[in-house]
Amino acid sequence: MLNVVVRSLCVILIGVLMVVLREAFMPVIIQFVGAAFVVSGAISLFNVYVLNKRGVSRKFDIFVLATAGVAGIALGVWLLLSPAMFLSMLMLLLGVLLLVIGLYQLAMLLMEQRRLQLSFYMYVVPLLLLAIGVLVIVNPFEAAGLPFLVVGIGAILAGLSDLVGSLYLIHRSKAIK
Repeated sequence: MLNVVVRSLCVILIGVLMVVLREAFMPVIIQFVGAAFVVSGAISLFNVYVLNKRGVSRKFDIFVLATAGVAGIALGVWLLLSPAMFLSMLMLLLGVLLLVIGLYQLAMLLMEQRRLQLSFYMYVVPLLLLAIGVLVIVNPFEAAGLPFLVVGIGAILAGLSDLVGSLYLIHRSKAIK
């Protein structure tokens, strides 16, 4: 039972850190992804070396493998060295995408409004998409931190649930003996 209590406390701690320090967690996760790209690219280049040593004559396969290896290493190094820039570019792209989707849906509804009698509720989602898109563009780091907040709160709740359940079972086991 002690291991469950320790595990619960660790999950709660990780959850609290994700909630409190979510801006610090984002670059670290991006850097882990960058490291994975570097390793994957290095493995691809190693495979190119092995294929060349064996005298494999499939030049196109070797070219694709070498290109993927170099691209993977380049992307990985970029993610390792500037995770904040990558994150802001990704969030900007997602914000613009949400904005465009919201505008498109709104335009389609406005065109159909002439022909059909549409309820106001039909406009809610496109307007929400527009608003979310603008918020993501204006404040990309806060938008990127939201999933960490949700997962952190979930981890805290899971840890508390495990901890309370374990302590209850320990207490009940002692009462039975």
